Amino acid sequence: MADISISAYLKDKMGRPSEEEIIDGDILPVLFKLAWPMMVASLLQSAYNLIDTIWLGRLPPPENTLSVGAISVAWPFVFLLLSVEIGLGIAGISMISQHTGAKEYDEAYHDTGQLFFLFIVISTILGVLGFFIAEDFLNFLTQEAALVPYATAYLRIIFLGFPFLLTFAAFSFSLRAWGDTITPMLVMAVSVVLNIILDPILIFGLGPFPRMGIRGAAVATVFARSVGTVIAVYLLWAGKVDIKLKLWHLKPDFKKIKKYLEVGLPATFARMEESVGFIVLIGLLAMLPMQEEVLAAYGIGGRIINITFVFLGGLMMAISTMVGQALGADKKERAEKTTTRATLVMILFMSLVSLSFIIFRYHIMRFFIVDEPLVVEIGSRFLAILAIGGPFFAIYQGVSGALNGSGHTGQHFGLSLLRLWGLRIPMILLLAFAFALNSTGAWLAIGFSNVGAGIAAYWVYSKGWWKEKIIDKGSKFDGMGDRLKKILGKKDD
Repeated sequence: MADISISAYLKDKMGRPSEEEIIDGDILPVLFKLAWPMMVASLLQSAYNLIDTIWLGRLPPPENTLSVGAISVAWPFVFLLLSVEIGLGIAGISMISQHTGAKEYDEAYHDTGQLFFLFIVISTILGVLGFFIAEDFLNFLTQEAALVPYATAYLRIIFLGFPFLLTFAAFSFSLRAWGDTITPMLVMAVSVVLNIILDPILIFGLGPFPRMGIRGAAVATVFARSVGTVIAVYLLWAGKVDIKLKLWHLKPDFKKIKKYLEVGLPATFARMEESVGFIVLIGLLAMLPMQEEVLAAYGIGGRIINITFVFLGGLMMAISTMVGQALGADKKERAEKTTTRATLVMILFMSLVSLSFIIFRYHIMRFFIVDEPLVVEIGSRFLAILAIGGPFFAIYQGVSGALNGSGHTGQHFGLSLLRLWGLRIPMILLLAFAFALNSTGAWLAIGFSNVGAGIAAYWVYSKGWWKEKIIDKGSKFDGMGDRLKKILGKKDD
């Protein structure tokens, strides 16, 4: 009996776009078919941290405060190391999607195998490194000595599970590049549900399990992700999804590894400088008058803005997939139309968000914090000024998606450097400190840095440099699968 393909089922029952649709179909319907599962996956990703925080907050004091604080201190370190994952994942999207668009499927399989190889090796190195330097790094990062033992215990378990966490990431990036955004979302959902079940059991020691506190939250996260990784590996090697991996795909190919590094390192550096830039930004805000109120207002505003990133991030990833496949198929006009139309949708969305920030800014702030009129006032001013740059930030995100899909990550790195280090940080120093505008100066700097980044992104887009694909046409692995079948005398299933 023929094996049932999950990919075929998703195309038939859940509206997953086919390769033909991605390259030749109506742009906006295909864009949203690709984007909505990634939006859901982003929400599920956020659920991990939220679930941990909710249960840890129910521990008895002072353990609850220390545990929740430890999570907040620990994750910036994790995000910094995960910059490597993001960079290589973006390289994987550009290479796999372009080979898929060119119908060089064996090359796409081999790209996927090399991505898995790199993630396994790098995650093992980062996991060991993180395990041993976690305590020293945390002592450097925070002056709250009481948090360090809790954060160290949490981080060391997370780092032990790094190979499982990053292997699942390789699975997600690979399938998204191919055009399957639903399967990673479904596997992520299984993992999140398992984490929801395990968190209270391991944190509080229910049933036969010992009470583990913050360690329980880490074990639940690693175990749930590990289950997701096992499912992902099974789907890939059992031929249940479009990408069909064999062990020989994981054999190191140094030419491909070099290409991954050429494309991935600029994306990695962009992620790292953003992480460091936001740490510096918070440090500068902490030096302003009324620092507690300013930081509280910025924290609330940041959470509100992150909600918009769910929509923008999903569209940005969809742009990368569609642009990559279009360029692989030598359809530059299709790639340009995709970027233009998707960016216009993002501009419309951010214009509506910006308008709502201006009109309802006080109501929004009061929803998140009560009996703090000064925080509400500072935060409302932040939302109103930030609205200035909303549509321009949409342009920045749209063009970034196209650059990632085409593999021109160096241009994205340049735009990211300009936005944070060329505009935002210097403008904060100038407006907030030199001109003594305090928090208002900081908010103006953030808003106008998005304006400048949007204008620069449009200039890069208009030059058209990004429309050159990065893959080599008809390389040595193209058609290898068919040749092996002929040699071995095998037939297609």
